[in-house]
Amino acid sequence: MAAEVGEKAPGFTLAADGWEYTVSLEKYTNRGPVALFFYSRDWSSVCTHQMGELQAGTGRFEEKGASVLAINADSPWSHRVSAADQGREFQLLANFNLQVIEDYGVRHEPGSPECAYFVIDCEGLVRAKQVESSPKDQPEVEVVFEDLDKVL
Repeated sequence: MAAEVGEKAPGFTLAADGWEYTVSLEKYTNRGPVALFFYSRDWSSVCTHQMGELQAGTGRFEEKGASVLAINADSPWSHRVSAADQGREFQLLANFNLQVIEDYGVRHEPGSPECAYFVIDCEGLVRAKQVESSPKDQPEVEVVFEDLDKVL
């Protein structure tokens, strides 16, 4: 079952840059809205570009009081290395067993998520979502900001 606009976002707690350090959606929605991204792989060219655009927009997300979380099926170690190598300051979360990816309805057949984003408000409701039709496509960051503005 996919997460839909107007419904409660599926909660999760996932490993971040090590198995011992976890991040929950609830922790972030208690602070403000969340822009939740799903991307296929840490080291793919399309995803590296997308994560770079998110990093470049970090200040704008912060101005809106929004947090950025990004999920894929890579390991926390891959996240740690790619974040350090590519200068990522937002949380990259490991969904090794694909459960959260399935809960949000964005599983791509080869076992990684489709490129997608969800805007989740402080009450944990999905306020906007976009799932790309091809793994080569990525959500436009400006559209995410427009969706965030509608939540604020």
